[in-house]
Amino acid sequence: MELKRSLNTFDSISVLFSSMVGSGIFFTSGYLIKETGNLWIVLLCWIIGGLLALSGSITYAYAARLLPYAGGDYVYLKVAYSPAIAFMSGWSSLLTNFSACVSVLALAFGKYVQILFPELPYFESPTYTLLGLDLQVSSRTIIGIFPILFFSGLNYFGIKSAVRVQNVFAVLKITGLLLFLALGFTIGSTHWNYLLHSPFPNILELSFYSKVLIGIVPVSFSYLGWNMITYIAEEVKNPEKTIVRSAITACFLVAGLYFAINLLFVISAPIDELAGQDGIGAIAFQKLFGVNYSILTTSFIAWVILGSMSAILIGGSRVYFAMARDGVFLPSFSKVHPKWHSPYVSIFFQGFVAILFLFVKEIEALLYMITCSILILSCLTAATPFRFEKMGMTSDYKIPLYPLPIFLYIFANIAVMVILFVEKPITASWGLMITLIALPVYYLLRLDKKQVSSKK
Repeated sequence: MELKRSLNTFDSISVLFSSMVGSGIFFTSGYLIKETGNLWIVLLCWIIGGLLALSGSITYAYAARLLPYAGGDYVYLKVAYSPAIAFMSGWSSLLTNFSACVSVLALAFGKYVQILFPELPYFESPTYTLLGLDLQVSSRTIIGIFPILFFSGLNYFGIKSAVRVQNVFAVLKITGLLLFLALGFTIGSTHWNYLLHSPFPNILELSFYSKVLIGIVPVSFSYLGWNMITYIAEEVKNPEKTIVRSAITACFLVAGLYFAINLLFVISAPIDELAGQDGIGAIAFQKLFGVNYSILTTSFIAWVILGSMSAILIGGSRVYFAMARDGVFLPSFSKVHPKWHSPYVSIFFQGFVAILFLFVKEIEALLYMITCSILILSCLTAATPFRFEKMGMTSDYKIPLYPLPIFLYIFANIAVMVILFVEKPITASWGLMITLIALPVYYLLRLDKKQVSSKK
């Protein structure tokens, strides 16, 4: 069955914006400052992250114009290379790219709920280690389950209903962020000397480049979602124009917003008060305005987190639906609800996997695992325009400055992966292992399918 085209340009930009702007902007810079130790490098990482997101976006748009179907990377890799490689992408989406992203957001949401209601009894179980990964059951785990179930249930009633709610999240989210920027730069207690007194990095030193590359990893997580439109392309009206227009617009909006917010962060407090803090947004607000509006800021951050979670759950489920429709995944995942036109089996299974990831103790570990898994196959996806041209598949859409964005995106991904395996070998290895295990799973499913066919 096919999905129904019901999303206009505003809906598409709303989904992209909400999937990109999540909790990452409120805690990533704390880790980034700790890793780099330099405010100029922090700002540079956010600029580079925006350029990479834009490069990837305009590159992926080429494939999306040629193949405007549900599934994103999975569909493009299947046509350009092979079903096995495509399955690796879909498998990674299920186990890390989407599900683990949702888990990160759910855990962050649980933390902010604890801040809002400190009087409630909370608990943490002992930590258990499995192959270098710390696992734990805590109050955040339990709290995080509820929004996953809620948005999975909302998506069950069709993408139009889910996107209506998404639009509300997006409008209030951007209004709040713009208000924060306007008040912060005009009446906030800003101190430009915090930035100006930070030593300007020496670009001739090798350590500068290693810091930039390791810094791009958490930044890349915060920009995740720039390709969300490709996963729901089958439900977009007039995809030939809407996909490119919405992708580029959303990238420019988010990149500008991220840079401005982080500039405000670094001039709000001394570097030692921001380094390693996962509540950098709340710290900056208190320093800027001199009053602890913890309830207001914490509630807004929780709202932003929920909006991002909703968008990611919308896009991810379409990948497994596309895989099942092609016969390379469990057939039940291709089921579409006769009334709501939603891939409901894929939606609820994705929610189940996301709940399992809630038991990983450290958000930071999930960040590096997700990034590594994504980068491995996104390089191949970025190169699909070359493959499509060789196959005689051409589009009226021309990639700006072709082929520079493709090479820029691929080179940056490879560089980040190298430094990630050097600096964070355990979590990077988890991301690689999850990706590579897809191949034996794929051939086992094919073998089982052949055996079933031969018995008939």
